[in-house]
Amino acid sequence: MMRGSIRSLIQCVIGLSLTSIISIPVFAQNLVYTPTASTPVGRTPQAMASGDFNHDGLRDVATVNSTSDDVSILLGNGNGTFQSAVSFGVGKIPMAVAARDLNADNILDLVVATSGADQVVVLTGKGDGFFEQTGSYPSGKGTTFLALSDVDGKDGIDIVTTNSGRFGYYPPFSVGVLLNKGSGDFHLPTFYETEGRDGMFPTGVYVHDLTGDGLADMAITWSQPSWRTPNGVIAVLANQGDGTFVVKDEINAGLTLSAIAGDDLNGDGRGDLVVTSIFSDSVIVLLQDEQGQFVNRGANKVGFSPVALAIRDLDGDDELDLVVTNRDSNSLSVLLGQGVATFRKAGHFGVGAAPSSVIVEDFDRDQLPDLVTTDSSSDGISVLLSGGRGIPLASMSTDSIEFEVDQVELNPLAQTVRLSNIGLGPLQVVNVEVAGRNPEAFSVTENQCVKATLLTGKSCSMQVMFTSASPGIHTAMIRVLDNGSRSPRIVMLKGTVKG
Repeated sequence: MMRGSIRSLIQCVIGLSLTSIISIPVFAQNLVYTPTASTPVGRTPQAMASGDFNHDGLRDVATVNSTSDDVSILLGNGNGTFQSAVSFGVGKIPMAVAARDLNADNILDLVVATSGADQVVVLTGKGDGFFEQTGSYPSGKGTTFLALSDVDGKDGIDIVTTNSGRFGYYPPFSVGVLLNKGSGDFHLPTFYETEGRDGMFPTGVYVHDLTGDGLADMAITWSQPSWRTPNGVIAVLANQGDGTFVVKDEINAGLTLSAIAGDDLNGDGRGDLVVTSIFSDSVIVLLQDEQGQFVNRGANKVGFSPVALAIRDLDGDDELDLVVTNRDSNSLSVLLGQGVATFRKAGHFGVGAAPSSVIVEDFDRDQLPDLVTTDSSSDGISVLLSGGRGIPLASMSTDSIEFEVDQVELNPLAQTVRLSNIGLGPLQVVNVEVAGRNPEAFSVTENQCVKATLLTGKSCSMQVMFTSASPGIHTAMIRVLDNGSRSPRIVMLKGTVKG
């Protein structure tokens, strides 16, 4: 059987398994994760950023969606689920997003790389979960990755772009640095690595102090676009103290490198690097020695086609662990650290189709890190909550109600709407309201759902009446806001008065 056929079969098996275990804890490497129902976003999400966008103390998520050319904002409910996504256009083929406070107003802003427009777009946060586009800047040919860091030590957070020509198709390739003017506006970019590297294109960038001088340096992965000519190097660029860079080192790290991250993995005070290799389905650790050289510690096998990674202590043992996103096996691989930058054999968790990025943060406020992926082929995000916590799952008895009455009818019949919790955690109803075009034409009575907390298997109900006597068609909606995924719930209302 060909390798592609094997991968397709495994994708189907993992996809079916995840569907069947929603809200049931899954185990690997002595870790327990509870998957939640996938939350839809725009088409083909490629990357995401996380932070508290509306100042409610809960962690939210922003995704960039390359086929629908938009950004989706998902406000967190505080239990690992999210409200329904609110999306807005941002430019052609957005591929990367990052969140930081760019203008020193204590509100998170977003930077989006629009690969089809060769630009970065700055979205200034308003503090309520909404963003306003306040600037766009040339960034290089086909920007597909970016990082935010203060590289010049003044005027705030700067932007670093990785310009891969949309993964090797549209040279010239480069890395761009846009310095902050101090107010969230940016200077035009200074480009590095403009000569290319023997047909390779940049696939990721890590910005951190790698030389021990307190300045943010850059490590850039380079790879060739074809499996037939696999190659990969890491270019390390040292900061000169003013936000300019010179090449310090070039490391032959592996084949077809796809992502890069870093941290002090062995506790010696020096920054180390971790990269993923699509060609060899592995993650590679490179430790920095006393001479500043990066020593390849060898490959650790993960899933098929790893494309993103994160470093975090997942199990609370004070050893850093690795999380790797595997695009072609629809999974995450977790490698638990066991001291001196060595790792146990990978454990695997199923997520959505073709996961393209991963975030490790505490989304349910239990002080344990959770895992979230963007799933580019299923147009959603997957959430794996640490521990065996129950997740609420709401179900409405109907999504629409219609009334038809004669003009002389004074007491129309009421119709019942029922909300049920078919999940494993408590469902908390925050608000119930009638909204839309003609809300005055309807009324809700005997409402058991307002401020209700529904345990597993429990339900509440409300009576809906059409009260208008005006001839014609009247429309509105019932909107139920709760702490479950994809809130608010909508029931469409239509009432017709004949005569």
